Amino acid sequence: MLASSVYMDKEVGRIGELSLVEASVDHARMIADSLRMYDARECLIYGLTPLEALLEPFTVKDSKTYTIKFNETVIAMCGTVPVSEGVGRVWMLGTGGVNENYRIFLRGCKPAIDILQGEYEVVENFVPQDHVDTIMWLTWCGFIFDEEVYNIHGHNMMRFVRCRERKNNVYYLERPVMH
Repeated sequence: MLASSVYMDKEVGRIGELSLVEASVDHARMIADSLRMYDARECLIYGLTPLEALLEPFTVKDSKTYTIKFNETVIAMCGTVPVSEGVGRVWMLGTGGVNENYRIFLRGCKPAIDILQGEYEVVENFVPQDHVDTIMWLTWCGFIFDEEVYNIHGHNMMRFVRCRERKNNVYYLERPVMH
């Protein structure tokens, strides 16, 4: 099954052996039973099995879902789901392949997050407060955290946010240019 999907995957981005492709239901089925412990726990916090969590974005209008592959092996899925005008919920669920190939994975994170940000002014989500490795990774990726801790389904969660970067341009300076 994997061999046939390799030729049908539409690549969105690539860094070395790491590629970001448009996701399929087959990709979700491939990795659902091999998610990392923290990722599987996050699914359970929301009352979903890993497969349900991976398939849910396919049912939401205007959501974007991608698969991360290392040497054509599916190692993670990620995407965004619209929340409100200009705001999207960003997510990623991965297998041990993410940790096994962490150097190349980290090199691809920031460009992939730019793709996920898309047209959203803000992307956000929640992470369990005790998922320290995930929090460090999200911080490295440029997300910031609310100081407030939220209780979601009996778990202490931290909200993380990333706003669209605005590039400085001489035409958008707040004060006039003096000649």
